[in-house]
Formats: sequence, C-alpha cells, structure tokens
Amino acid sequence: MDPNLSPVAPVEPEQRTPARRPFWLGVGVGVVAAATVGGIAFGAVAGVRALSAPATFEITGTLTLNGKATTTGLPTGFSCAGTSGYDDLSPNAAVKVSDESGTLLAKGHMIGSVGGSGYCIFDFAVTDVPRGSKFYEVEIARRGGLSYTEVEAEEGLSLSIGD
Repeated sequence: MDPNLSPVAPVEPEQRTPARRPFWLGVGVGVVAAATVGGIAFGAVAGVRALSAPATFEITGTLTLNGKATTTGLPTGFSCAGTSGYDDLSPNAAVKVSDESGTLLAKGHMIGSVGGSGYCIFDFAVTDVPRGSKFYEVEIARRGGLSYTEVEAEEGLSLSIGD
C-alpha cells in the first residue's frame, strides 16, 4: 500500500426507498382481475347450463269437450269420449306438434279422460318436442292447430271446444 494514499472508506450503496406506485394503478389491476375471474366463472356456469339443458321438452295439457260425449265402450283410463260430431276426440286421437314452417316435430296422444254425457276432459301428452322453434302449433285429432311459444307450451295447455 502506498503511504501517500489515504485509506478510502468503503462506499455503501445508496438506500433507495421502493418506488410507490400510484394508488389508482393498484385499484385498476384489482378491478381487471376481478372482472376476469367473474367473466370466466359466468362463462363456465353458462356453458354448463347449456350443456345440461335438455334438447327436448314435453307438452302436456287438457282438452275440455263441452257437448256430446259418450261414457260406454272405452278403454281403461278413459271415462268419456266425443260423439255426434266430436267422434274424432277419442282415446285414439293423435296430438301433433309442428313448427312455424309446418314441419312435424313430434306426435303424442290422449292419455286419459274424465267426464259424463255432457262434457269430457281429455289429458294429452307429447314427448320429445325439440326446443328452439319460433312457435309450436299443437293440433288434436282433425281440429286444426293452435300456436304457442316454447314457454307457453312447456307450462302446459288448457284447450276447450264445443258449446
């Protein structure tokens, strides 16, 4: 060591205080993170619901015949049927469901009836009706069809005919 040189004190690194980021930057990052997690969760729930929702539904309902009805010669589960102009309203009557373009979507049938000589209430069911049509036309026997939305059809129908 040179005697003319004085010892140099070691230089300590400068103590820096950590840079403080603005408060709002932290809030913004938090909001973006929460929105991302929320969006992922919403998408997952919506996807599961879409996958678990059945592609078909069932239309059920009643048809009340006010008028001529018979109570004889009927199969089990049927206590009445139409007569005298209402003969097509019987245990064998078909129930057809078509879409807005007239395409047949599903067929069902009468499943029972209760009543007497002046009235008859039929129960009917149509299973495996595909979802997604603009409307559903329900036709019983040869009586022409009535139109319903999917929500209306799924809630159950109450129809009537006669006097």
